[in-house]
Amino acid sequence: MRSSDKTRTLLIALGIVVCCLIGLPNLYDKFMIARFVAAATGLAIVFLFAPFSKRHWLIPHTPVFYVYLLFILLCGCSILWATNTAEAVFAFACLLLNPLIIIVFYSGLSTNCHFTRKMLWMSAAVVLSVYLLFAVVQLFHVESLSFEQLYRVSGINGHKNLMAIMLFVLSAFLFTAFPIFKGRLPKLLSVFLFVLAIAVILLLKSRAVLLSLLVAGGFFGVMMLLRHYRFPHTRRLTALVVSIALVYAFLTIGLRWFADRSVPHSSAKSEIETKMTSTSSLVERCQLWDKTYCIADQHPFAGCGIGNWQIHFPDAGLKGLYRADVWNVNFTKPHNEYLGVLSETGYLGLLLYIVFLVSLVTCAIFNLCKTQDRKEYLYGVLVLSIFVGSCVNALFDFPNSRIEHIIWKGILMAILLKIITQGRQKPIGKGWNYMLSLLSVLLVIIGVFRIKGERNSFEMQQALRANDWKKVEQYSHQAQSALYSLDPVGLPIIWYQGKAEKQMGNQQSLNSFRKAYRHAPYCKENLNDLGLAEYYTTHNLSKAEFYLNEAIRISPNYLYPYLNLAYIYLSVNQPLKAKEVADQIYFDEHKREVMKADAVFFEPFNTDAVRQKIDADYQATMLLHKTIQDKLQDLPQ
Repeated sequence: MRSSDKTRTLLIALGIVVCCLIGLPNLYDKFMIARFVAAATGLAIVFLFAPFSKRHWLIPHTPVFYVYLLFILLCGCSILWATNTAEAVFAFACLLLNPLIIIVFYSGLSTNCHFTRKMLWMSAAVVLSVYLLFAVVQLFHVESLSFEQLYRVSGINGHKNLMAIMLFVLSAFLFTAFPIFKGRLPKLLSVFLFVLAIAVILLLKSRAVLLSLLVAGGFFGVMMLLRHYRFPHTRRLTALVVSIALVYAFLTIGLRWFADRSVPHSSAKSEIETKMTSTSSLVERCQLWDKTYCIADQHPFAGCGIGNWQIHFPDAGLKGLYRADVWNVNFTKPHNEYLGVLSETGYLGLLLYIVFLVSLVTCAIFNLCKTQDRKEYLYGVLVLSIFVGSCVNALFDFPNSRIEHIIWKGILMAILLKIITQGRQKPIGKGWNYMLSLLSVLLVIIGVFRIKGERNSFEMQQALRANDWKKVEQYSHQAQSALYSLDPVGLPIIWYQGKAEKQMGNQQSLNSFRKAYRHAPYCKENLNDLGLAEYYTTHNLSKAEFYLNEAIRISPNYLYPYLNLAYIYLSVNQPLKAKEVADQIYFDEHKREVMKADAVFFEPFNTDAVRQKIDADYQATMLLHKTIQDKLQDLPQ
């Protein structure tokens, strides 16, 4: 390999490290957008200045890769019918990182496999060391190893489960030191980091990652038994088709059956009493999955649009989800990547995605079993086992939404595609080089707009806590753009602007709430404010009833639309209708005490203020009932 090529590869390895570690202050998520911009910038530089193989990039010449490109094309087309275009564009931009990363590392592995693997080992060792350093320091600062305390251990990944899956994925690259390096130090360092990573994973008690580790270990053992097995050509296609059919049937029928029977069907009052069962991790995920299938039923062919699950999810109703319904916790992912694909791209999108994943795994198995070199076989099986484990993890989590996971999983895909093609590369022309460079630059532009939006959104939240409504309006206006319309928890940015305008007596708040409704038509907070604005600004009772009743339908334990609708009925001298609304409210002394006890878990840094708010809401409910009773007594008999 020429020295210039080695320099370029070293720069790529350095870029991996930077992309995985970089973070920015004054953002909701200090890492995601920052790492997205870093990855997009690195790819733009690479495609502009570091082409391989006589200035031609190489792509895997196999139907498996072309199916993946077809899936990505379908995701891109779904932007056209997405409810929220800004979120669809960003989700598609994150998805585009994967094929670009595959092309870069597939080309590197094809031109100089040994040197590229060496750089991957160095990058993985550095990144893993930093992750482990932060994790170990945080573990020493927790009071106990309970689940609540362990959620404080997140390294620089934002969440303990995301850190655990990254430790799991990076461990695949540690063992490349054995065939690559002759000295003992890299091998000893690899063993030490691997043991420490497994120990941290076990301590974090991330059940999805532990299951992935178990599946990967079992898969590795099976592959070692198949070391000398030769698959007959006549059976390969049959095995592939059967595997695709089984996985697809499991995700569309089997998992739906399981989710439906795991959802507790209880009355509204017993819901609170049994909250500890309904908020368990598995049951909550089953409820999310069950409601995700409702989105697929409404949009079976085309889906609701990539990145738009969080927009349509509340339409299925939040009843039964204690955290979302009672505590206003907003979910932005279904905790199952495959169901996310199903809801956002329809049954066709899920089929293409499953065909790609299953074909990638099965074809890699077929080709590995033909490998004569023992070291190559062990390396390929290790990578394939980790990849299968990460696919299992995606059944319970959403790691593919994190940039660092996208980078390393893309590298795993590139290695497996290299195993499948076995030298069948296809160079792309200079025109495609320019196209790849342009795509990378567009990703950088999207990322810059997202950073601008998140930074202003962060400042807006600071002003909101200080009740500085003028600054809330200012920052919300600055945050909005064609590429940024929702904050990281799924609330429309312009809704904050409407709240500020309402507080300052600006009649334009109604228009802001209407725009927020177009961005997120099932946002209960905006539906509540929009209903009020429609009545008190335009005196349109029917529209006010529609929006407030819609908020009640979506979240039966969301108190404010009940109060607002009841007082609207009282204002038009309809106390009987107000009583019908008030009688639907479940907010007795028992529920108040349960919520005040839960405040420690849901609001650990603001518990006293939240408990005071719960008491105020309870008093407001009691006052409403008393007011209605007084009005009813004044009616003629």
